[in-house]
Amino acid sequence: MSKPSKVICPDCGPTPAPHYLSWFTVVIDWLSKPYQKLMEKIWRRFKPLVNRLPWDRIAFRSIFVLQAVGLGKVVKNLQDDHSLRTRALWEEANRRGIELFEFRPFNRTVELLVARYNNQLYAFDGLPRARAKQSVNSGSEWMDDKMIMRHKFIACGLPVARGGTAVLVKKALQIFDQVGGPVIVKPRFGSRSRHTYLHIMSRSQLVTAFYSAQKLSPWVVIEQELRGAVHRATVINGKLIGVARRDYPLVVGDGNSTIGQLVEWANQNPLRRQSDIYTLLPGQGEVEAELARQGLSWDSVPAVNQTVYLANKVNRGLGGVTTEVTSQVHRDNIKLFEQVARVVNDQIIGIDFIIEAIDQPWHKQIACGIIECNSLPFIDLHHYPLAGVPRNVAGAIWDLIWPQTPAAATVVAGEPNKPDRPSYPDRTSV
Repeated sequence: MSKPSKVICPDCGPTPAPHYLSWFTVVIDWLSKPYQKLMEKIWRRFKPLVNRLPWDRIAFRSIFVLQAVGLGKVVKNLQDDHSLRTRALWEEANRRGIELFEFRPFNRTVELLVARYNNQLYAFDGLPRARAKQSVNSGSEWMDDKMIMRHKFIACGLPVARGGTAVLVKKALQIFDQVGGPVIVKPRFGSRSRHTYLHIMSRSQLVTAFYSAQKLSPWVVIEQELRGAVHRATVINGKLIGVARRDYPLVVGDGNSTIGQLVEWANQNPLRRQSDIYTLLPGQGEVEAELARQGLSWDSVPAVNQTVYLANKVNRGLGGVTTEVTSQVHRDNIKLFEQVARVVNDQIIGIDFIIEAIDQPWHKQIACGIIECNSLPFIDLHHYPLAGVPRNVAGAIWDLIWPQTPAAATVVAGEPNKPDRPSYPDRTSV
C-alpha cells in the first residue's frame, strides 16, 4: 500500500508551518514578556563582564565535542537543504576567504554557524551582527511583532497602514468597519505570507480570514490594503543596501495572446525551469478565482501592457517575481528607509514597504506605507532576482564583522538577469 501524500496547508503555501506549535510559541512568548524585561535589565548590568569570556572559541570547540558524542554534525560546505539566505551568506564568505562551520543537531539545519577568518572566530545563528556595535536597546526583539511595530512607527510619524489587532472576531469586525474595504488580514507574528488574506471586502470574508489567521496566532492584524507592490528594503549598519520589488505571479498582455499562452511563454524562462529559486507560474486549474476577481478567464486576451495577476501571494515558490530596483529608488524613499533603521536601532533590518512608484517620493503618493519589518531578512531576494542587477547584501553584512576582508562591490559580480522581454511594470493597484 502506498503512503498517503503529505497534506500541505493551502494558507501556508509552499513552506508550511506547524499550526499548533506556532500558536503556542506565540502565547508562550507573550507570557514570558515580563521575564524577558527582567533578563534585559540583568543583561545590561552584566554584559561587560560576560563579553570578556571567549564565547566564540567556546562555541567553536563545543560543536566538535557535540559531534564527537553523536548529538550532531559539523559541515564545512554548502548543503542542498540550506536556505537561499544561508547560500548567499556562504557564497560571499567563500569569496572573501572566510570559513564557515555549521552545527546541525541530529543532522538538521538550524542555521547555527561559526565563521573563521585569520584565526578569528565568530559564532552566530541566522545572520551575524557586530556585538561591539549592537545596542541593548536594539529593536531586533520587537521589530518582528507587527502590533508593537505599528505603535512605535505611528508615534515616530512613519507611514503605516490604518488598522489594528484583535483577539476576538467582534473586535476584528469593528476594525474592519472603521477602516473599510479592502483590508488585509494576517497573523500578528509570522512570515512568508502564511495565512495572510488580501482583498477582504465583506464582513463574511473577514470572519473566514480571521479564523484562518488565528491558527498561527491568537492575535490577528486587520489593516488597510495599501496600493502598489511590496518592496523589500534591506538596511545594513544604517545604510540602504538594496531594494527588491516583489510581485505576485503575473503576466503582461501583448494585445494578441491569451492568458494561457502568456503563462506558457513565461514558463520558458530558464530561471524558472532550470533553477531551484523560481518555480513555474501556476496553471489553469489553480488561477480561476484570482482571474475571476479581475473579471478575466484563462482564455482572455489582455491589452498591451495590461498586468494580470495569477495568485495573491508573492512567494517565489508559488511563481512570484522578484526584481532588483535599487537604482530606481527616490532619495526621499532612501531617507525614509534609513530613518526606519534609526528608529529600530538595529544593524540589520528588512523593511516591507508597499508603494506604487518607488522612483517617486513616498509622501506624494496615496496609500503607501510600511507593513512589517524583519530582524532576519531574506537577503537572497537581492542576490538572486528574476530581473534587475543583483546586490551584494551579504558583503555589507560581512563588513560588519570583518571589514578588513577583501571588500566586494555592492553590486554582485556578473551580468544582471535579463528576461527575454522588458521587466515587469510596477503594480498600480492590488
